[in-house]
Amino acid sequence: MKHVSFTQLMTYVRCPEHFLFRYILGMKRPPGKAQKHGFALHETFAYHFDQKKKDSKGLKVRDAKEFFVEVFRSALQEYEMELEETKSLITREFLAKEKTIDVNQLVATGLRGIDVYFKEMNPTIIPDLVEEPFAIPTPSNVDLVGRMDMTDKKGIIHEMKTTRRMPNAQDINLDQQLAIYQLAYEKLKGKKAKGIAKDYIVFSKRDAKIVQFKVSKPFFDKNAVMRNIASIMNAVKHNVFYCIHPAESWVCSKEWCGFYRLHGELRKAGLAKFMARYMIKRA
Repeated sequence: MKHVSFTQLMTYVRCPEHFLFRYILGMKRPPGKAQKHGFALHETFAYHFDQKKKDSKGLKVRDAKEFFVEVFRSALQEYEMELEETKSLITREFLAKEKTIDVNQLVATGLRGIDVYFKEMNPTIIPDLVEEPFAIPTPSNVDLVGRMDMTDKKGIIHEMKTTRRMPNAQDINLDQQLAIYQLAYEKLKGKKAKGIAKDYIVFSKRDAKIVQFKVSKPFFDKNAVMRNIASIMNAVKHNVFYCIHPAESWVCSKEWCGFYRLHGELRKAGLAKFMARYMIKRA
């Protein structure tokens, strides 16, 4: 691999077999409605802040809502096509779970999130970098690549998350994604970030609220980040792909794992036969 992204690194951390299926063998993962919902919200805020960077105003809340609905509608069309393309991987349990997810409820949830974000967070942010691409050389001879979600004119790196559970006031100095964003900020701006913030939109059944965790004097260990990347890339190089989740874990369950059937096939065939079979199919 010539480059690796944070998403790829975290895929390996969560489940090395998922990394094998997705990034080594190039298999498409069955889509989820919630995933498409998150994508639509991300695209909405990215577009808004890109416009705000240009004209200092950005979208009006009404226009942001219309943009979100349109992007989500398009994403759901892709969802149906992707579902058909990956139907050989889908378990009955996965499909049953997807059918219980109400699209109209997702739309309503997204609109509530946009309302509260525009009311409470948007007025405080003057964007600087928005979806800015970066590539950072590493000692592992691979470039660490990605896009900076958003930074403001005060030198604060913002990472926005959506969740249905109240987040914990954790030490965001230990967040590897924010550490990578700080590396990227230094490369792009030639100076260190003045702060980092995790901006959560927390959804409940009836409303949404903002929870922010912020560090004004961030610190991260660059060497530790690079060692972590090197460890993962070394494991990939030597075909170390093992799913070690307990049986009750939701990550690789029939309901939530789009690759569930492949896990079983890999265990039955063994890594060598499994890779030989799918490398031939890929060719």
